[in-house]
Amino acid sequence: MPEIEINPTTRIEGHHSTTIDVRDGQIASAKSHMEMFRGIENITVGRPPSDVPQITQMVCGVCFTSHRKAATLALEDAAARAGVFGGVPYNARLLQNVMEGMFLLWNHAIHLFTLAGPDYSDAVADTGYARLNPNEGAGYESALSNQRTLLQAFTEFGGRAPHPLTYAPGGVVAQPDEETMDRVRERIASVDEWVGPTDAVPEVLAAVRDRRGPPSDARGLYDMVSVLVAAAEEGADEFGVGPGRFYANGMFYDDSGGLVFPGGVFVDGSVRDPSRTELLASITEDTSHAWYTEESGGHPQRAPPPEPAPDKEGAYSWGKAPRFDGQAVETGPLARLIAAGDDPFDLRSELGGDPQRSSTLNRLIARVQEFLLVRDMLGEWIESVDIHGPLRAEWTDDFTAEGVGLWGASRGALSHWVRVENGEIANYQIISPTLWNLGPRDKAGNPSILEYALEGMAVEDPRDPVNVMRTIRSYDPCLGCAVHVQDGEETRFVGDLESPRPTDSLGD
Repeated sequence: MPEIEINPTTRIEGHHSTTIDVRDGQIASAKSHMEMFRGIENITVGRPPSDVPQITQMVCGVCFTSHRKAATLALEDAAARAGVFGGVPYNARLLQNVMEGMFLLWNHAIHLFTLAGPDYSDAVADTGYARLNPNEGAGYESALSNQRTLLQAFTEFGGRAPHPLTYAPGGVVAQPDEETMDRVRERIASVDEWVGPTDAVPEVLAAVRDRRGPPSDARGLYDMVSVLVAAAEEGADEFGVGPGRFYANGMFYDDSGGLVFPGGVFVDGSVRDPSRTELLASITEDTSHAWYTEESGGHPQRAPPPEPAPDKEGAYSWGKAPRFDGQAVETGPLARLIAAGDDPFDLRSELGGDPQRSSTLNRLIARVQEFLLVRDMLGEWIESVDIHGPLRAEWTDDFTAEGVGLWGASRGALSHWVRVENGEIANYQIISPTLWNLGPRDKAGNPSILEYALEGMAVEDPRDPVNVMRTIRSYDPCLGCAVHVQDGEETRFVGDLESPRPTDSLGD
């Protein structure tokens, strides 16, 4: 059977394609192609540190606040190491928790209803779940309305979305009054009403399985669970199975200075929490199969910003290949919940067969579980914010030091690496969740997480490899965070650089 080119991957953020070699009805090998040059780091060099959050959040119009957050964390880490910064007030962290929480709910809802959900709708897959039908389904329409409500609440603090101006090194520059807080509470309450009570999950799961209509007080929850049950009925627990290695950065701050969701690494069946020093030393990027110079790889704190090499032999992606201790590791909500040892309502055990299994289904389940966990904490966070309390510490750009910002973005582990010299950015690197999950092979030929998950999958109809697409989308890829510049022609250009890959389509 010939090689199949799937281009573009639809219903994801950005431009991606996949090549699969199908033999005897199974995928013998897969290649994940990121279709755009990456260059946002180059723009930061030579600028003052306080410019960086605004620049790096422009990486993506969907993941904007995640990058702004990681950028401020990297700068704060560097300034603290230089001895010119004493820390962010917890009150500011609380307000950031509120903003990050609303953003995560919005982002997960986009994934569940707009990007991945249609794969299991009646209109797309003849599943009988008409409420999930894109554009016309009642569940789809309700989710879209509530996504808007969440962004409206976000902009009360952020001023705009995407690309808010609120986060800054040292805290936040917003100064909300009580009327603003009340408007945000009202909108959060509206979203809560749509979702319904978290403890209704068992009842709602039974209603979905019995094909009963949604409870009046849990319509959103009913539709989320419908995605999971439909995916289970389509056998998503048996395809898109990864190697079972996970990496998570922590996210959301508690009052002790720790993190609500802990970070960790899951390898060989157990979770470990490496020290920050060990964690940072274990992360590298491989450029053997990426259109970058070999010097662009290695440890992110030492490597220069990406240097293109578009004629490089053997390369097939504009994405690098991150590795942890030399291994590809999966990141995302599933990795976070495994690191935390949490399987709310035993959903991954019951529907997915094993709470630690890397499968297309468990990735969907984890997003619903995380959505509910964060939704339940959001109300507590907003009630704890003191609008009269400190929201930013003093800040100066005048220092020399290195720093790293680690954050658990909606799509997984995000890190920003910075070196500041005499008040200017000397080097900057970003490793995004999608690079971890959808990057290319490394020097040894070891596949990325997606490539591994696709290899061995059955393909019944090579002209409609539906489970391949479902698996790709289960990672909620955001290519804008991974690669950054593309023109609209059939051949890719970046300035004078021509990529050797043409625009292809689904092959025979």
